[in-house]
Amino acid sequence: MAIFKFISEIEGIEKSVVTIGNFDGLHKGHQVLINKAVEYGKKQNIKSIVFTFENHPGNYFNSSSIKNIITNKEKIRILQKLGVDVIISIPFDEYMTKISADDFVKDILVKKLGAQKVIVGHDFTFARNKEGDSNLLKILAARYDFEVEIVKPIKINNIRVSSTYIRNLVAQGSVCRVKEYLGHDYEIEGEVIHSKKLGRQLGFPTANIEAKDDMLIPRCGIYATKVNIDEKIYFGATNIGYNPTVKGEKLSIETNILNFDEDIYGKIIKIEFLERIREEKKFNSLEELKSQLKKDTNYVYEKYICKKK
Repeated sequence: MAIFKFISEIEGIEKSVVTIGNFDGLHKGHQVLINKAVEYGKKQNIKSIVFTFENHPGNYFNSSSIKNIITNKEKIRILQKLGVDVIISIPFDEYMTKISADDFVKDILVKKLGAQKVIVGHDFTFARNKEGDSNLLKILAARYDFEVEIVKPIKINNIRVSSTYIRNLVAQGSVCRVKEYLGHDYEIEGEVIHSKKLGRQLGFPTANIEAKDDMLIPRCGIYATKVNIDEKIYFGATNIGYNPTVKGEKLSIETNILNFDEDIYGKIIKIEFLERIREEKKFNSLEELKSQLKKDTNYVYEKYICKKK
């Protein structure tokens, strides 16, 4: 699989099938487009290409207005798993805001990528001021001699699969429903950092992670989670919140990893959210907090660890 980070780097592509989009989350709707491109590419013996952006276009105009559902690293990993031949993951920058629809098609899709077919979603827009849409793409396809396929909305439970809908689920803490639309559990990763170590004092040591600022964080609360450490999977109870019992002021993401006792400070770990157990709340004493933490970890242990045995 080839990966190009800039338009100027692209070379050696004679014929291809291209699907275009931000593909934030690479949810099941996105996967339909990508699978169609991969299948067509294999059938016609041409390259399957995903043209996407390393930053959300909305954030170019309003910095950090839209939080990411997955990292670029994870996006590339999933695309590789789906069998894509070429990934073009470029910055959405001033050039992309000024290029005309005709020039985008002529100079990039046709000249650079040798597009024989372009597959896009029903709400696809492109080029400066979003002047291009699926109807204009069809007109330009006739001019430059390639085929266009417009994919209808993908629905699950009569709900259109979209990044916006998935963001809303995560923001509400409805992580158990996310997998149905995203295709995998919602996850975040970050470096394990030093904190107040209150959990250790209470007998429930936690790994406190520092997630990237551009990632979407689930609603405050206590979650049952999977924890990926050095490619090994553990289960845990993760608290997202401000630790009101001890008057915390900064949002923290802390996980009590069950059946685990190793020094992992400085490591990058991944947290997968399985379900939201309860709201974060302020307890009257540390003893009350300790009692509730025991209930939380017992819940995770009995539902997820004992079930595996």
